[in-house]
Amino acid sequence: MNNTTILNLINKTIQKVSTEFDVEINSNKEKIYLYTEKGTFDSMMLVVLLAEIEEALLINFSVEISLTSDRAMSKSSPFESNLSILDLILEIIS
Repeated sequence: MNNTTILNLINKTIQKVSTEFDVEINSNKEKIYLYTEKGTFDSMMLVVLLAEIEEALLINFSVEISLTSDRAMSKSSPFESNLSILDLILEIIS
């Protein structure tokens, strides 16, 4: 499991959730803004996204993490974009 693999999983999950909620995102860019002024996700979408990322990590890589732990929530804007979620995951699993 490397950074690219995790980022692909995150991006795929973002696309899935945005389709479920009928929201367009610009997935052609490297950085996909989510839960910020530039982003399109609301709090419900964010909760679903985080749960699905956690589940995908467990199923695909046998990695069990919580993206809403105290440690995760202590970060500044941990859910701003796909890249900030990647950074959070890498910090948690290291």
